[in-house]
Amino acid sequence: MRQLRGARWSGVAPTVYALGVTSLLTDVASEMVTSILPLYLVFALQLSPLQVGLLDAVYQGAAAMARLAGGWCADRWQRHKQVAAAGYGLSALCKLGWLAAGTSWPALSAVMAADRVGKGIRTAPRDALISLASEPQRVGLSFGVHRAFDSAGALLGPLVAFAILAALPEAYDVVFVASFCIALAGLAALLLLVRNPSASAAA
Repeated sequence: MRQLRGARWSGVAPTVYALGVTSLLTDVASEMVTSILPLYLVFALQLSPLQVGLLDAVYQGAAAMARLAGGWCADRWQRHKQVAAAGYGLSALCKLGWLAAGTSWPALSAVMAADRVGKGIRTAPRDALISLASEPQRVGLSFGVHRAFDSAGALLGPLVAFAILAALPEAYDVVFVASFCIALAGLAALLLLVRNPSASAAA
């Protein structure tokens, strides 16, 4: 039984683990911002609940539209890694965009939309990289491993953000900068550890 389990885990491609690390770090960075965003918008910037709701609508709508574009571009150009990296990079830059936007309503909307566009762009090519790197009988396991990394990042992100705010009350800028640094680490993991699939695999 132990040998069987080892064989199953050994069937997961290194690319899947690399993408798992990328998603873990990116989700830590993303959830750090997402978890404190209502507090930041309402208490720090004095926005109304209606304005926060409208921003959230922009947040969700932009991601849905960008997923179609990201998947189409990755398949069209056969550059899954580069398209995914563009999405991860855009989301990372948006962490500093919150600081640059200040209290400007249009700027905040633009940053939120750009962040969701980045997430939408990276999702489809990242999933394609996982499936193309996996053996047919290991596709489910590969996605399960990646989801485990992703969920761990989603759990750690709010903990890190509120730990920073507990130590430095109202230091939202510190949260944004820390989130940016972690997102850059996730992007670096993608660029350094992940390769585009071969032409035969993509076909």
